[in-house]
Amino acid sequence: MKTSDFDKNLAIRPWKPKIDMVPHLTIETNMTCNFRCKSCYNKNRSRVKTLEEIKREIDLGLSMRKADTITLLGGEPSIHPELPEIISYVKSKGVVTQMLTNGFVFLSDPDDTLLKQLKQNGLDRVLLHIDEGQEEYENPMESIHRFLKKTEKLDILTTLSWTIYKGGEGRIPDLIREFSVYPNFDGFLSTLERSFDEMVQHRVINSEGPHLKNEYDSLLQSLSLQPSVYLPSSLEGHSISWLVYLYYVNSVTQRTFYLSPALTRLYQNLYLRTKKQELFGIPPVHRFFNLTLMAAGILDCLINPGRTGSFLKLLQQSKGMSLLRYQYLAIQDGPRYHAENGSFSICYHCPDATIRNGKLSPVCLADRISPNPGDTPPAGVALDIQAIVYEHLNQ
Repeated sequence: MKTSDFDKNLAIRPWKPKIDMVPHLTIETNMTCNFRCKSCYNKNRSRVKTLEEIKREIDLGLSMRKADTITLLGGEPSIHPELPEIISYVKSKGVVTQMLTNGFVFLSDPDDTLLKQLKQNGLDRVLLHIDEGQEEYENPMESIHRFLKKTEKLDILTTLSWTIYKGGEGRIPDLIREFSVYPNFDGFLSTLERSFDEMVQHRVINSEGPHLKNEYDSLLQSLSLQPSVYLPSSLEGHSISWLVYLYYVNSVTQRTFYLSPALTRLYQNLYLRTKKQELFGIPPVHRFFNLTLMAAGILDCLINPGRTGSFLKLLQQSKGMSLLRYQYLAIQDGPRYHAENGSFSICYHCPDATIRNGKLSPVCLADRISPNPGDTPPAGVALDIQAIVYEHLNQ
């Protein structure tokens, strides 16, 4: 997707954080997993890191990035034997503590023993990866509802990590409608299905797969949502790697009100000046929800008076704003080979980078360009791709 595909009146600009100010870091706790998800980017599944090794990687990552959020992932982190201790260590760094999980261990625990312990140790948000590419779940939607009921009881924010597969495009508006009934459900992290082996080995473009433009059109037509900001690719400011939506939704009427790019820039700049830090995953403060909602709505309507009607419709039938939700949606494309000029691009400064062999590496490419010690590197990976990636990440 290119910026020329946006509504001409949107006035959207790219988010381009400095390399040492990228506010997010991912840490792999283990590569072992109890699932075999379709299109998983992990190739080697035998490694389990020690607690001390994980601590060193957290410290190293935070020395490279001024992160406000760390996401633990794998593999499947819930099967790491020292996950509670890992959560405690991340939280001790004063950052938002997240975990990406397929949820199976938690759904198998009627007493929620582990989930309660993780909450007590500082877990702020769960990124629940359940979608239709997992054979282990006979009914993915029912499983998501079950998980959200568990985290609602424990007051744990829950984001749905949803892969957009070929043939499953345009589903996000329906998913927003279905899961917005849960007060603790705060949005989506969606990725487009991509073959990473094809990208790094055969250098082809998966033109038959899902496209950002289709998802953009679907959200605009179905929910009147526009993106608030976008992350460009490493090569071109007009080429889009992430679409990011920040919005309010009425869980009953399904009316929405997105934060305009102008208001989003204002807030980002204010946060950067006052906190000396880029904003990524800071959860909203519930006790100030109504105040921040009204402030955001009034400011956005002052910037663009034509949006006043949308804001007033959002408030209708909201029972004193109790039925309103603030959510985010990030739709990510993957690395891309550009046939027209023979170049290779990743997401700008890769907000999802992890630590591999002492360096920052895109988590989706790490097994291919920087295998863990003892792992056999996959055949056919072009050496210049490794150089391109590390040069962009200043490694």
